[in-house]
Amino acid sequence: MAAHAASIPVSDAQRQLATQGSNAFAVSLLRALGTGDGDLTFSPQTLSDLLALVAPGARGQTAAQLLSALGLSTSGLTADQVSAALGGDDSVALADAKQGSITLRISSDVWTATTVKPSQSYLSAIDGAFGSGLHQTDFGKDPDAARRAVNQLVEQETNGYISDLFPPNSIDEDTRMVLTDALYLDAAWASPFDPSDTNTSGTFTRADGSTETAALMEQSGSFGYAAGSGWQLAELPYQGGKLAMDVLLPDSGRGTLASLRGQLTSASLTSMLGGIRPVSMQLTLPRFTTDSSLGSLKQVLGQLGVKDLFNPDAADLSGMTADRESLYVSAVVAKAHIAVGEHGTVAAAAAGGAAGATAARAPGVTFTVDHPFLYLIRDLTTGQILFMGQESSI
Repeated sequence: MAAHAASIPVSDAQRQLATQGSNAFAVSLLRALGTGDGDLTFSPQTLSDLLALVAPGARGQTAAQLLSALGLSTSGLTADQVSAALGGDDSVALADAKQGSITLRISSDVWTATTVKPSQSYLSAIDGAFGSGLHQTDFGKDPDAARRAVNQLVEQETNGYISDLFPPNSIDEDTRMVLTDALYLDAAWASPFDPSDTNTSGTFTRADGSTETAALMEQSGSFGYAAGSGWQLAELPYQGGKLAMDVLLPDSGRGTLASLRGQLTSASLTSMLGGIRPVSMQLTLPRFTTDSSLGSLKQVLGQLGVKDLFNPDAADLSGMTADRESLYVSAVVAKAHIAVGEHGTVAAAAAGGAAGATAARAPGVTFTVDHPFLYLIRDLTTGQILFMGQESSI
């Protein structure tokens, strides 16, 4: 598309509602995806944006289920407003990243079959919200070539970290529309760790009580901190101070990763983050790298109430096409990568959906991350969660 369409106007209060809903969706995803003690990383932002890309074209119960999953069923926001608000969050995050010389790329794209005539009102809504690119390809003639083209663009948008987003046979001759949302982040810590202070023979205790050798980065300084019954939290800002990683650590010997994750709700996370205060801290954090391929998210999204979208007999995406063609989403897939080290964080994620026919300063603390933990990366201006995950082994 040449120029972006005008975005649907939303107030600050409406944008805040959408962000709160998106973050509630993030917590629900963590609880659904993080079962067990395996390592996990994902981008709630890409998945909420993906639903927000679909929502302006959904009607009836299909639209209601999408807004409900995003925590917005009683918000009074329309699908177009939700898209505009979350797209606005993306714009703020991009501006905040630029201030800190952080590389952040957020890309949303719509691919349609050459036989599909997208609704102009739908295209206008998503272009105004996300600046989405529109691509047309012949799914019917050579679906695998179309799949490779979609994957190639996502790989390019994520600096090569996310490849083969759509696996073989996930796009076929019946595919009419594919939507993708990709995010890439390369952020330096505001206070980098000195590699000479890293204990390369440190010990990390896994969830099952076994231990492994880990590289534990160390530094002393002022960091955000909060604590409650069975947990403590440290906030590490990135360069520019507008984006940060929050590390949520169960108390050793008292809490477990599963119990902490189980008690996490949108309200409790908001309370935890709201209690952050600067402290003098002795911080120890492991270097870690995690790649997650979440495969098809139909079952997980189904658990969160998104059911009709995947049912060819029930889906109503009639607002997407000019001729109200009967469409449904045949697949939603997601992959993510994160690497945390002395310099900072490199993270990338992508989500895709294929539609088929049919207070006071606290005293100094010691914060030692040497056992399983949860983490999130967020934009501090809006509160939007870009990445989220858990580490059980290093």
